[in-house]
Amino acid sequence: MALVIFSVIAMGFGYAVVAGKSSLLVSDIPTKLRQDVLFALLPMVKELRQSAPSKVSVTEGTSSNTITFKIPHDDDTPPDGVPVDTIGNVEWGPDITYARDGVGRLIRTYSGVSSVVASNITSLQFTRPAGNDAIIQIDITAARADGQGTLYQDAEQVIVKMRN
Repeated sequence: MALVIFSVIAMGFGYAVVAGKSSLLVSDIPTKLRQDVLFALLPMVKELRQSAPSKVSVTEGTSSNTITFKIPHDDDTPPDGVPVDTIGNVEWGPDITYARDGVGRLIRTYSGVSSVVASNITSLQFTRPAGNDAIIQIDITAARADGQGTLYQDAEQVIVKMRN
């Protein structure tokens, strides 16, 4: 009799552990998506704020799912630590490109070297509103399904003002 009672308790405990682990994994998905969105936006916003309207591939009044731009960069040989040449012109670095690849990753390419910035990115849109040349609007969505097929999404919109 004791063995039967112990077996029932052990099976109940086992089911509780499995159910708890499942719910923990599911509840982690929204947090992971929020991190994916934030990790995608942070470097883009930081770099775009340094760019100039004339150095961005998205023209005023248009949208694109990819963006290429330049930021100030010390091009002197040897470098003097200042991204301005001797007559006061800004020295611009190599192109920086942000785009989504075919498997939902945000890719940053700089000087021909690509790196993954974030995963689970389902849409990415860069818009340059008409009438305000120094503004870039970024719309990004991340999505992921759990083991039961429930789809979770997180989206964000950021407006970046270029300062140069």
